[in-house]
Amino acid sequence: MISATFKLLALGSIATLLVACSPAENPAAMARPAPFVKVSTLKTEPVQNRMQALGTLLAQESIDISSNVTEKITALHFNDGDAVTKGQLLITLQQDEEAAQLSSAKADLAEEERELARLKGLIATQSAAQTEYDQRKTAKLRAASKIAEIEALLAERNIRAPFSGVIGLRELSPGALVSPGTSIATLDDLSVMRMDFQLPSLSLTAITTGQSVIAHSEALAEDFNATISAIASRINPVDRSITARALIQNPDHKLKPGMLMLVSLVTKEHDAILVPESALQSIQLQHYVWIMNSEHKAERRTVELGTRKPGFVEIRSGIRVGEQLIYEGFTALQPGVTVSPQEG
Repeated sequence: MISATFKLLALGSIATLLVACSPAENPAAMARPAPFVKVSTLKTEPVQNRMQALGTLLAQESIDISSNVTEKITALHFNDGDAVTKGQLLITLQQDEEAAQLSSAKADLAEEERELARLKGLIATQSAAQTEYDQRKTAKLRAASKIAEIEALLAERNIRAPFSGVIGLRELSPGALVSPGTSIATLDDLSVMRMDFQLPSLSLTAITTGQSVIAHSEALAEDFNATISAIASRINPVDRSITARALIQNPDHKLKPGMLMLVSLVTKEHDAILVPESALQSIQLQHYVWIMNSEHKAERRTVELGTRKPGFVEIRSGIRVGEQLIYEGFTALQPGVTVSPQEG
């Protein structure tokens, strides 16, 4: 009997302790501090849709200096890298034969002019026929034409700059025999650069002449402003791309033909909600953000992403302007949990 009574007393004590520890009777026992989170109010910001492409630089004007005739070089009137002006004499080819022919032709012309003067006096006294005078006039014209022909041959042997620009590295030396198509040096007008780049044909309506683009050079670590000057009239049937050409002012000649440029152009600007990339949760192909509602409870929202820019991403749907975004302290949250906000 004593043993049974003792057991009953022990069970009663345990029950009393369980009741004393019951969460229902002691709400303070189950209360936990609300997790601290950092929040910010969602708002819209201007966002630019950009397209990027690779472009290649070309000089505004560019040629390989060559000869129209097969002849020896007698003199080069430039040094490597010289800046030259339009019409400046660059190369003299051998022209002794043409010079002799020109002297002979000028002598013939002078002779014809003297004969014309003599015949004119004779005609005045009716000592010569008009037909003889007319024949001499024709001979004078032929002599003048011969001089023009020889001067044209001489001009081909004095090679001049067709435009102002910068000479490249010369390929030949005086005494070398050149023929048509042989490159003696290059000449480039570097004051303005042409930049050709390709874009998908689907973006045809997003570009127009006069549109500004940014061209970045990795070699120079510098951005350059460019303006689209022309768009190709045909689409490449192989890769369905279209070529656009932009012009870049290059007064200090930093840019060189053949350089690779990263082209960036704005196709559209609109207002959008941007959130820090660190506030984004991604599970496979689904993306989420956490929102604190008006009751300070956490909600996880499925969102659709849009344009990205360094450190931020556009949210196209799933959240609204004015809501409170939880951008720190959300990793251990559960939906419906009360949070303690700290304005960011």
